Amino acid sequence: MSQSKRPRIWIAAILLGIIALLALQPSVRDFFRGYARADADALKAYDLPALSVEQRGAVYFALSDFGALDTDALESHATPWRLAGTALALAEADATGLAATPATLRKMMERFGFLYPESVANWPAGIATPAFAQAPLGVTLGTARRTVPALELTIANIGCAACHAGAAYNSEGLADRKTAWLGAPNTSLNLEAYINAIYAAFKAYAGDEARLLASVRDVFPDTSDLEMQTLKRFVWPRVRARLAKIALAGDRPLPFVNGYPGLTNGVAALKMQFHVLGDDAASAERGFTAIPDLADRGLRTNLLYDGAYALPEGADRAMTRGEVTPAHLDHLADITAFFTVPSMGVKPGRALDYRAQARDVFQFLGQYRAPPFPIELDPKRIKRGAAIYARSCANCHGAYDQSARPVLQSLPNALHAFSTDPARHDVFTRDLAARVEASAYGALVDARQTKQYAAPILTGLWMSAPYFHNGSVPSLVALVGLAPRPAQFGIGAHRLDLASVGVIGGDSVLDTNLPGLSNLGHTAPFDTLQDNEKRDLLEFLKAL
Repeated sequence: MSQSKRPRIWIAAILLGIIALLALQPSVRDFFRGYARADADALKAYDLPALSVEQRGAVYFALSDFGALDTDALESHATPWRLAGTALALAEADATGLAATPATLRKMMERFGFLYPESVANWPAGIATPAFAQAPLGVTLGTARRTVPALELTIANIGCAACHAGAAYNSEGLADRKTAWLGAPNTSLNLEAYINAIYAAFKAYAGDEARLLASVRDVFPDTSDLEMQTLKRFVWPRVRARLAKIALAGDRPLPFVNGYPGLTNGVAALKMQFHVLGDDAASAERGFTAIPDLADRGLRTNLLYDGAYALPEGADRAMTRGEVTPAHLDHLADITAFFTVPSMGVKPGRALDYRAQARDVFQFLGQYRAPPFPIELDPKRIKRGAAIYARSCANCHGAYDQSARPVLQSLPNALHAFSTDPARHDVFTRDLAARVEASAYGALVDARQTKQYAAPILTGLWMSAPYFHNGSVPSLVALVGLAPRPAQFGIGAHRLDLASVGVIGGDSVLDTNLPGLSNLGHTAPFDTLQDNEKRDLLEFLKAL
């Protein structure tokens, strides 16, 4: 080899080494794979460091994206908001003969159970209540941008408040959709219908790209020229490719059933994130769970209906209210940040970055109380019902004090082999627990297959219908045996029957004969009670 060529070879080797080292840097890899991310736009309205921890927690709970607004999440959970919203509005317009407008999109979103409140009843004093004009409560929006190539894209994802902020109810059981409660369950939210509707709308306009793109500014008048170019050149071609791929894989946007109004399927979503869903996910992965009220979560030492996520320092141990310290809430919050992995499509390592926000949220929830029952209760019946509860229920569901609005004082946190539908605890397998433990989050959570259920906290029970972990019983009257448990009933109407303490009507029907939705079990506590005792017990449960 000539002397003149050797320096060139060394220079080339050095350059290749530099390129290889750069390629190992996350930012460089992200650039070349076309990655872009955004932060929730609504957070920019607040001086977050200047807020109290409870104020900041409420803001994060209602508005934060928890790292879920990026192009990675677009592969599973997030949506290109202006394109998806336009497709939904066009579908509604074509079905009704109306024009595709912002109001048309809002009508569609409200049909899926989303709320556009004008106020939040338990919003912290001293800070402005957020406005929900661009998107409903619980849908977070952020704008991702790149310079090379020039891109701008509004990304949407589902946040905490979509499921865990419910409507206020009046004395007739009607939902006041203009007023929301952070921490209360949205028992009419239908994420399955929402996802399927976006998919159906994209399919409907796959052959009419010009009309779809031309309608974007009818629904979103402030869309920039750059975002229009991004939608046309980058987003829509990828959407069409995804549609073709989904059509070949079973013609479902998700390989599993995502739930019903007020029900979700988080374990199946987690399995999808870890790439362990089987080919028969639509029929096998039916571990549905009803959205709970979030009051008194601080007394838990394990989380999820089967207690699959436990605190490393002591799972399944009894807790008293005096033991609910800020440090304990922080430990629960650390685990809860992992919930963004299945529900929002966040990577486990990225979820770690949002533990501080989750801790603020738990400090806010530590002060949260469920709204009171909207009609006057009988204090004598409550007192008699409290004695029945202490005798028949407290050993599993926790002990309450004797105040006018009873406060939970202790919680056993024990797991039991309840006789209710086993589908939910069966789907959280040992393999899934091992994958959680092996992830970047493994050091913070003790994941395990329990094959049992944790007796739920009953605070806020009156507005959590339908009941059981799978929402298979429409009312407390039916639950305790004062009325039959129906095989089918309507859900999703944002309306309660305050007499039976249960849901009324709705266009969706829950069929308890389907897998994962059985309404059998948990009758023993009521078998020995007389009807009048059951009514006393119900009066007490309304007061929680």
